[in-house]
Amino acid sequence: MKKLLPIFLTVSVLLNLGLVYFFFIKGDTVQAEDNRTAIAVSPDNRDFVLAEMRLFLESVQQINQGIIEEDAGKVAEAGVQSGGSAVDHAPPGLVKSLPMAFKTLGFSTHQIFDDIAESAQSDFKPKKSREQLDLLLKNCVACHRNYKLETKLK
Repeated sequence: MKKLLPIFLTVSVLLNLGLVYFFFIKGDTVQAEDNRTAIAVSPDNRDFVLAEMRLFLESVQQINQGIIEEDAGKVAEAGVQSGGSAVDHAPPGLVKSLPMAFKTLGFSTHQIFDDIAESAQSDFKPKKSREQLDLLLKNCVACHRNYKLETKLK
């Protein structure tokens, strides 16, 4: 029995690693004709992600307007609306569909919105907000350059 234990442990670890890869890292993807990674999601999940991207764009515009007006409150409010608290509203099944690199980029984007809000609230400096906004927009460009959503038929 003692000789079988290492074998069972090894098989268990490998099985668990495979499950983690399948459910959390790989996502439901294929290589698209335009060389981006196509992520297959349900229609409801596609609508959710696209609505979140529209909210990101609205927040970017409001942050930019707040910087122009030197209005720290407007910058902070816009940052909060697209920050990390928005992640809690993701529909079931969406996370499994997304590849790890996309999730990492998404979490980073939410964090940058939080950073913009926190900086505006604690020590508003328009130049720093512009630099943070530039970093945020680089995430947006990277995401749209590398990924596209496709609706998965049921």
